Parts: sequence; structure tokens; C-alpha cells
Amino acid sequence: MKKIVYALLISCLSLLGACTATDTNKLTIPELSERETQILETAADKAFVFDFTTDQNYTELSLWVEKYEKGKKVEDPVNDLSSPLPGESTKGSIVFTISQTLDQQLLLSASIRDADGTVRINNQEKLASLDHMATLWGTTPLEGVTLSDNMLLAGVIYTDTTSGKPTSGFSQDFYEQKENYLDELKEHDVVYLLRVSFEK
Repeated sequence: MKKIVYALLISCLSLLGACTATDTNKLTIPELSERETQILETAADKAFVFDFTTDQNYTELSLWVEKYEKGKKVEDPVNDLSSPLPGESTKGSIVFTISQTLDQQLLLSASIRDADGTVRINNQEKLASLDHMATLWGTTPLEGVTLSDNMLLAGVIYTDTTSGKPTSGFSQDFYEQKENYLDELKEHDVVYLLRVSFEK
């Protein structure tokens, strides 16, 4: 099953090569075709896709996924991936997906694609009582974000439905990383945050 998911993701990345941003040193959320959306929905429960363009000053792109449990950060990133940039004007894409496996685990996959090819990483996570978890997700609401370090691109929330507490997604302030934005994490049982850094 995993091999099928990987193959579909690779195919999707090839299709996404045409969906790139036009502004230099910007990150955007592309409009996907119906076919691209179908491939992603077949390959994963939830997918996030971002396009980026860089000039020759950027040398490396790093991507990692942080995990928080009731607001406390787990020490090591769940996924951690770096890719050198060509040192010239480059267009590329970032894809992050989450799927629930048959053995009640989460498969988290991330990939970076640019002119030199694709690098990717996969990791499995076990969540207690996954069947009783409600899932919410969101991405940065900003369009055409200037590249920087420690960018917060997406969040996936898992909350225990048996507690009876209402749950909601993150605010715009959260994605803009305003003061005390991490306090919102305390409202949720488990959260995964996708971050990237563009280094010069």
C-alpha cells in the first residue's frame, strides 16, 4: 500500500511542475487542476501543496514537521528534510501529506522539488485512540509570502472527541506567528506544524 502511495505522490509531483509561482522569492498556494486534486486525494487523506521561486542568493531549503502534545513540543521533529538550491533562479514545489494506515498509524510524507529533482521523507506516527480523534487543518492565509527562515505553512490538529470539548482551527494570527501564538496549541491534544526555511 505504501509503495502505491509513494508512486502516486511522485506522479503528482511531476504534474505540479507546471504550477509555479511567477514572483521571485515568493511562496504561493497553487490552483490545482481536477486531475492533480484527484491524484492527491487518492494518495493521501490530506495534502498541502506550495510553489516557490528563488533567485541566485538562496542556497538551501529546509523543511520539518513539529509535533505538539497538549501544547508541549515533542523534542525531535517528526520529519526533517533539507535540499540544496541550485544557486540560480529556481522554481519548485513543496508537498506535505498525511494518511491514516490500516494499522491505525499516521503516515506523514514531505517532498521538495526543484530544477535538480525531488527529495522526500516519510515517517509513521502512532496516535492513541485515532478512531476517536477529530481532525482539522489549515494553511497560511497569506498569498505571495516573501521567503524567510522559520516560515509556518500548515497545521493539522487531532482532538479527542470523547472529551466533549468544542474544537476550532487556528487563527490568522497563529499563522502570522504573532506574540503568544503558540498558546493556541494548548487547546488541542496533538498538533503537527509544517515549517520551512529558505537560507541564503
